[in-house]
Amino acid sequence: PDGTTILYDFGKVDGGKDIVPYLQELGLSPEDGIDYAILSHRDTDHFVGFKGVVEADYGTKVANFDSGSPKEGASITKYWLEPAEETPAGPVQKIPVGLKIPLGNGAEVLVVAANGKVFGESKSPKVTNENDRSVALFVRYRNFQYVLDGDLGGGPEDCTEHDTDQRDVQSRVARRLLAMKLISPDRGVDVLHIAHHGSESSTSAVYYNLMKPEVGLISVGLNQGTFRHPREDVVDRVLLGGSERADCVTAPPLIALFQTEDGVEGESSTGRTSFSGLTIGDIKLTTDGETGYTVEGNYRVHGWVKRPGDLPKAPPPIVETFALDENN
Repeated sequence: PDGTTILYDFGKVDGGKDIVPYLQELGLSPEDGIDYAILSHRDTDHFVGFKGVVEADYGTKVANFDSGSPKEGASITKYWLEPAEETPAGPVQKIPVGLKIPLGNGAEVLVVAANGKVFGESKSPKVTNENDRSVALFVRYRNFQYVLDGDLGGGPEDCTEHDTDQRDVQSRVARRLLAMKLISPDRGVDVLHIAHHGSESSTSAVYYNLMKPEVGLISVGLNQGTFRHPREDVVDRVLLGGSERADCVTAPPLIALFQTEDGVEGESSTGRTSFSGLTIGDIKLTTDGETGYTVEGNYRVHGWVKRPGDLPKAPPPIVETFALDENN
């Protein structure tokens, strides 16, 4: 509401060609800059685009944050650490767990987790997987709640066929939000970022049952190798209703699931790609914090040929509106 901008993750893209036009569409000029740049974790598919953003003179003004991961490398230095030093905000800092970033008019972002540590825990188990170091943000604006958590893990789970060596950090995040009464045990959150591009390493039944989201958003790209995101064991066995849903998932199914791109059809060693979500390209979510929120998609996608039986060209832009619960 007060114009504060946070750029969270930057993709494995050319920031000048892929991110800057998006910033311009939002009405942001280089003079406006970006207040906060937050890297969820130090994996290549999350940080490469930052360099192009800085080269286009969109310098960070307040802080460049990441989890404080010890991961190093030439790419991290070239595309994240060195560009950050060129901005007014200066070198990358370790983001404090518990940090609150005010957005104006009562809206704020709370850093719930980073580097495996969860806000409010007296002692957090150590993590070694880079994905589990992801920065988790809780965004709230009056009656609206949204959780964004990079590639954070939900751990293995037999009933949903989640096969992963990542730790379950997500459920710890959910329990802290419930303990702090930031979300309701009956109504949960409005919108949930489906972590790790819909991978089976995240979004377990345990986590989903705690969060009880209404709408899900999946950020997924074409350059994903053989990972087959988003996965059937997440989308079809946890998020959506139907015959494939696991019995251990007790929270209501999502009323809508949107994703940025189609996945790549095929099967990995641990599961198949799901095509049950609605691919709508760039996703724009807006809310007044009181009565409702709107999800818009421009269908700017690259993967139409990857979806079996799909249309020969993209449909017109989509706009869907959802009501907010004033008691949430």
